[in-house]
Order: sequence, then structure tokens, then C-alpha cells
Amino acid sequence: MSTTINPSNTGSETAKSLGLKIISVIGLTLFTGFYVNSWQRSLAEYAEKQQAETTVATSTSKVNTVSEETVPVVTEVTMTVPETQAKPKITDSDTLDKLTSVLYNQIDTSWKQYPTFSENLVYRVTMNSAGNIAEYQHVNKAASKYIAETPLEKLTNFTTTNLEDASKATAEFLVILTPDGVLQVNQWMAEEGVEE
Repeated sequence: MSTTINPSNTGSETAKSLGLKIISVIGLTLFTGFYVNSWQRSLAEYAEKQQAETTVATSTSKVNTVSEETVPVVTEVTMTVPETQAKPKITDSDTLDKLTSVLYNQIDTSWKQYPTFSENLVYRVTMNSAGNIAEYQHVNKAASKYIAETPLEKLTNFTTTNLEDASKATAEFLVILTPDGVLQVNQWMAEEGVEE
């Protein structure tokens, strides 16, 4: 018994396979673009929220008092909060890459608890040039609620009180812990034109 192969069927199958690959690449590209755009939008909203919360408005109130001679006296009270000096930022890409790896390893090796949360926990983590976690902030509500299920509290160097550590340059990172137990650590990126 002999088998014959129809060349037109092979070409048709190759075209279908190539078409599926092209559609898959286009779909993946669109999904990635949507995900990155959504992530950048979320970071921009968070940065705007942080800027609005940290901007201290000068509050002025007027108090009218009446003396015995019934002459009104106007007193103006102005309250201002002194600005704290910002720590220098780490900008060297090699150092940032190294710190990203250090932070990932610190969290990954310390994260032992099985996640009970059902949505991603998103944190903004500040690390100094010595590789110590100086502070962290929750970005979403779930991150605040489930902080005890993460190693961030234990890893944060709250005891850093000496002037050397306080003056070290810092870098900020986006840390995401997923309900599936996946850890993501990326450099913190803010939208251009948004000051923090």
C-alpha cells in the first residue's frame, strides 16, 4: 500500500500554522501593552495620590476678638511644616540591578507562609545602598491587610538610627506578592512630570 501526500494540503497546513503563530504574537503583544499601560496608569495614580497627601497647605485662620472698647482686633495665625531634606537617590543602573536582586533574594528566602490572600499585595519598598530595607509602604488595601503574611516587617531595618545609615543613598522598588506565591521585584518607576 502506498501513501501519497498532497502538496496542496501541506502548504495549507503550513499557512494555517503560520497564521496561528502570527495571531498569537499579535495577541501577546496587545496583552503585554495593555498590562504595561495599566501598570503605569496605576503607578501614576498612586504617585498623584502620594503627592496630594504629602503636600502641606498653609492654613490661615482669622480670629476676631472684641475688647472692652468694642474695637475689633484681627489676628492671623499661620502654620507651616518644615520640609525634611530628601535622601540622595541611587541612579547607577548596575547598582540598581544589584539591589533589585538583593531585595528579591531577601524577600524570597524569608517568605515562608502560604498565601491566604486572593489578590496581589503591592508595596513600595525603599532600600539603602548597603542593601538594607529602610521602609515600605502598601500601595493597595490588601497589602495593608495582609502585611503579617509577608516578611517585610521583619526585614525592614527600623533600628537604623545612626547618621551613616540615615544619610545613605536610597532606591525605591515595586514589590508584588501574588496569591499563587509568585514574587516580583522591579525598580519603582514614576510617570514623567509627576514629582514625588
